[in-house]
Amino acid sequence: MGRKRANNEGTLYYRESRREWCAQVMINGHRITKYAKTQRECRDWIRATLEKIRGGLTYEGTQVTLTKFMESWLNGKELSRRARTVFLYRQIATQHILPILGQMKLQDIQPAHIKQLYTIKHEEGRGARTVQLIHSVLFSALKQAVKEGILGRNPSEAVDRPKVEQSEFQIFTEAQARQFLIATTGSEFESVFYLALTTSMRQGELLGLKWSDIDWEKSTLHVQRQLQQIENKGYALVPPKTKAGRRLIKLGEATLSQLAAQRERQKEAKAIAGDRWQENDLIFPTTIGTPLDNHRVTREFKSILKKAGLPEIRFHDLRHTSISLLLESGTPVNTVQRRAGHSKASVTTDIYGHGSARGQDQAAEAIEDLVVPVAVKLQSV
Repeated sequence: MGRKRANNEGTLYYRESRREWCAQVMINGHRITKYAKTQRECRDWIRATLEKIRGGLTYEGTQVTLTKFMESWLNGKELSRRARTVFLYRQIATQHILPILGQMKLQDIQPAHIKQLYTIKHEEGRGARTVQLIHSVLFSALKQAVKEGILGRNPSEAVDRPKVEQSEFQIFTEAQARQFLIATTGSEFESVFYLALTTSMRQGELLGLKWSDIDWEKSTLHVQRQLQQIENKGYALVPPKTKAGRRLIKLGEATLSQLAAQRERQKEAKAIAGDRWQENDLIFPTTIGTPLDNHRVTREFKSILKKAGLPEIRFHDLRHTSISLLLESGTPVNTVQRRAGHSKASVTTDIYGHGSARGQDQAAEAIEDLVVPVAVKLQSV
């Protein structure tokens, strides 16, 4: 039969009818219960629950569902994270996590439930990247629950983080890059495409550039913000995610000429817009000065590729092309790293190591010159 433990230690007994152990703890005049297959699991639960009660856990806290907790957690994230990041968190939670685990109490969520969630998503055909994002969001939310004393441990810690293989990206050859720039002549986004290839900047960084970022005398461009599009909320100019993202990029004469031409085009656009012009100091705005829709740029980009008969790559692959061609030409890795805004040179080499074929050729020849013996024909005396 059941065995009762002393007060403030909970109750533990075995249920013959269901062949399972039952643990109970009183909190604020309410009894909470845990069922498990083993006595040890129930004892551990009692110990952890009593510890949390001493730390301030209330009965109401034990009844919180994942849906209710995540809503509170996401509202708090709005104070410390970018709007676009919180939007992504909400999207992952509402589309993938909460429909399956939302009605469960935080106290009841076990590693097995989380593994099952990942399995379901995999069977739905979701990619490894999506499952990894699900893991990250759920892990962060449950980590906060531990901090607040609602959970004794984070059950997602016992589940392996899904691995995502780094996908191959396509890049232009030197000849294709030249062909692309020729094909962009006359496009309303000609300068955007030109700078994407010559500066290695990301699309959001390009669309967030202001005229005040250019030092014409020193031929430099100061990257210090990016334009982010937030669903149903419009646009926002936000600082780079990392310290390395804030950087100075040296500009060549041709790039400066391209920017000067863009400035003249913008003067004409201002004159045509008249009172409708909204001054934001943006280098690449709409015809009335407002932030440019990145989808418009991407559509034009795809159209140019098709007309020019070029490979169908992503806009972001222009950045990959730029960085890869710099490395291929022998530009020092540290220089490329700073230009790209990577935090470390190792990030650059890890991502673009495949792009240093010329350096590999030189290394192969150099090592042979150093160590391979040269046959010498001796003449007889």
